[in-house]
Amino acid sequence: MILRKTKLSYLFLLPGIMLVLAFNFIPFIDTLIPSFKNAKLILTEERFAGLDIYQAILAHSRFWYSLFLTLSFTFVSISLEAILGLCLGLMMNRLSPVNNLLRILILVPWTIPTVVTARMWQWIFDYNLGVVNYLLQGIGIDQISWLEKPWLAFFSLVVADVWKTTPFVAIIVLAGLSAIPQEMYKASVIDGASSWQRLRFIFLPLLLPVLGVAILFRAINAMRIFDLVYVLTGGGPGGSTENVSVYAYKLFFYQGDFGQGTATSVIILLLVAGFGYFYTKRSFGR
Repeated sequence: MILRKTKLSYLFLLPGIMLVLAFNFIPFIDTLIPSFKNAKLILTEERFAGLDIYQAILAHSRFWYSLFLTLSFTFVSISLEAILGLCLGLMMNRLSPVNNLLRILILVPWTIPTVVTARMWQWIFDYNLGVVNYLLQGIGIDQISWLEKPWLAFFSLVVADVWKTTPFVAIIVLAGLSAIPQEMYKASVIDGASSWQRLRFIFLPLLLPVLGVAILFRAINAMRIFDLVYVLTGGGPGGSTENVSVYAYKLFFYQGDFGQGTATSVIILLLVAGFGYFYTKRSFGR
């Protein structure tokens, strides 16, 4: 009887499994196969190269710099988003239901498409017409080339990403706060716990799993981000803000090296999947 129920359960899962194979596994195989071929726009035929394509990528300093930039961008932006999202979520939790409009306004940056966000911040950081330089001139500071200097361009990317995605972390934190029993909060107030003690010993321990999920989603998106970098800086100046996704795009479409372009995409996939696996296993014990 139990065996029959088990078989029936797998039968009900079959349509979902087939959809996963159709929309995930098959495209992955279709991407993986060309990554072993020496396929270029200037070549009339493709040649099987095996792991030579991957060895060529790993031997290139440009790839390692793009990987370093990707990890640096992920670490800096996720750290800021976690801190600001936690603060924003706590603030939103203290708002009365009358201030629901303010909660909606806080979430507006998350609803704006990334390409639109990148173009907007490109105008904000513009040397001649940007709002930031206009405000700096108002207080007597010279104009700054935000997108023409490597470290400033990196800073601009972080600011744009944090502005857009912090509300996502905040709304997850707010959902976690809503799940905390009010009795626990009231008991801490009766016991004389200060706001800092309630935050440290009640809210933070209970919010860590929820915050961990938010960090996982954001880290995965940050490691494979493309549109924000491509529109805002284009990987410049001089390739200083070229992350792995933009690097793969330029290999594929600018240089016509389809083999190395797809191989770099596979490396991104493995990097993201490996991070997700080890982070989930370490954080949630699964």
